[in-house]
Amino acid sequence: MSGFRTGRAGRIARLGGLVARLGGGAASALGTRISSGRDAALEALHRRTAAQLFETMAEMKGLPMKVGQILSFMDGVVPPEYQGIYAELLSRLQVNAKPMAWEPMRELLEAELGRPVTELFASIETEPIAAASIGQVYSATLADGRAVAVKIQYPDIGKAVISDLRNAGSIAKTMQAVMPNVQIGVMIEDFLGRIGEECDYRREANNMTAFAARWASDPRVLIPAVHPQLSAERVLVTELMTGQRLDQVATTADAARRSAIGEVLFSFVFRSLLRHGMFNADPHPGNFLFPGDDRVVFLDFGCVQYFDEDSRRAFRRVIDAILAGSEGPQLWAVLAEALEFPDDTSAPLREIIETYVRYCFEPVLAPQPYRYTREYTTRLSQITLEAKLTVAKNLLRIGWREPKRHGLVLLSRILFGMNSLLASLEAEADWRTLLQQA
Repeated sequence: MSGFRTGRAGRIARLGGLVARLGGGAASALGTRISSGRDAALEALHRRTAAQLFETMAEMKGLPMKVGQILSFMDGVVPPEYQGIYAELLSRLQVNAKPMAWEPMRELLEAELGRPVTELFASIETEPIAAASIGQVYSATLADGRAVAVKIQYPDIGKAVISDLRNAGSIAKTMQAVMPNVQIGVMIEDFLGRIGEECDYRREANNMTAFAARWASDPRVLIPAVHPQLSAERVLVTELMTGQRLDQVATTADAARRSAIGEVLFSFVFRSLLRHGMFNADPHPGNFLFPGDDRVVFLDFGCVQYFDEDSRRAFRRVIDAILAGSEGPQLWAVLAEALEFPDDTSAPLREIIETYVRYCFEPVLAPQPYRYTREYTTRLSQITLEAKLTVAKNLLRIGWREPKRHGLVLLSRILFGMNSLLASLEAEADWRTLLQQA
């Protein structure tokens, strides 16, 4: 037994229950405000909300838990004065979510690899070293003494993810039927497609091998080697690497080391995209370890987007235009051609998109060197929220026109995530030069 609901009705009902509890909490806070003051009531409301989000997402795993991981590191999603409350609880989803007992995990491991665990490993720890959205990771030792990480999928998580994806797809189709002026088909297809692929660890093994080959010449980039003979659809065994977590580096490393690490993260994102046509679209802090100096261990390659040569050239044109200072119609012409926006995209929507794109690249447009700060990511979140509110208020009038080039919704996610990581490090560098060299 998996211990969590896997059916479509049960999972959407669980989320519906969360919404109801959050709504009740807001109503309760309103009454508390009258009797004990606004600040105390709002803080209590945010604490209850964060706790309920953590409990529900950790229990459900799958797509809801992945959303929680994203929320936990994106500064500015909630008001700054309450960010610490959410980070305190939701950050547990990044590395140590609510674990599942060893016995069902052992049974799945042996079923996938066809041998008893005692024949597969000289030893294995039965307490997970990490528990995430679709699986848990254990440390083990091979017969030859090598230390390995054993990632095992939660039993039945595939069914749960399929239920989540079908629910999300149904909601999207309903929106498009009710509001035909809103185009979101490509974005939904990209997002749901990549999330669905994460349930096949054979694909992740191939992704890791591909990234490792392309970054083999850079000693700062460390990607664990895969043990293919011990891996299958729901089991992935790799070299075990260790290091500090992001929060430890952010609070203990000096400015020079934090900036050097920031350069590695920045270069990894843009060089992978522009030179190799690929990027890892899951940038939450639990997917990085820092063993020392400026070296970075990159983990979890389940959600990877690939781009062809035509797409890479298109992204180069956009970046060249931004670095050249293009604005208004000149910038829109490049965006529309490169990203394939429809000709009937309204003027207000064009302005919203241009503003967002330019602010995403503020760190390379500002005088160099530039230091990332939480104020920048908070402002980026505010611009994103303002854009969404403007679109929502005027949806029937201006509609929404999505770009037809695939993969852009995940590209936005990785850019936002990278900015948040660099802000956590307060990294400072000549980002413009690094981007030009990518």
